[in-house]
Amino acid sequence: MANSGVARRYAQALFSTALSHDVVKSVEDDLNSIVGLLENDPEFREFVIAPYTGRDAKIAILEKLFSDRVTALTMQALRVMLEKRREDEIIGVRNEYVTLRREHEGAVFATITSAYDIDEQQKKALLSKLEKTIGKKIEAEFKLDTSLLGGIRVAYGNYVLDGSIRGTLSSLRDKLRHDLLKQQ
Repeated sequence: MANSGVARRYAQALFSTALSHDVVKSVEDDLNSIVGLLENDPEFREFVIAPYTGRDAKIAILEKLFSDRVTALTMQALRVMLEKRREDEIIGVRNEYVTLRREHEGAVFATITSAYDIDEQQKKALLSKLEKTIGKKIEAEFKLDTSLLGGIRVAYGNYVLDGSIRGTLSSLRDKLRHDLLKQQ
């Protein structure tokens, strides 16, 4: 069972060490690769998470798999997590690590949902406008949702900027309902 407090502590230790050795991006890339394997390869996930596989066997196999592909720091973090029986925290550690890196860089993660595909030039213009509006660097994930009818919706932190037709119609409906109730 994953525990976000434990994942946060591991991520903080890993991030501060990576920062002091100037390998923050490399460690994040390593973690993304490992998590990608965990999420997309059920056999690998079963091997790593399974309680019936011995710690030493897991460590030996992961060292064979990753020692020449990941930084020494990432490999050491994996070893420690396996030795402490925290293999179910790997995904949480990656998520917390990315959060710490964004906080350090002053970046914000945003989910931008549109009714239609947005070309690269439009994406760049939108990100530039958002960065000016928010005052921070934006790391965005673009999604497609045809139920929006048109326009876009931007979600970041605790905020949602809804410029979709559906959102505008919903807002208009609520305003009309409020005005009608006010008249009675």
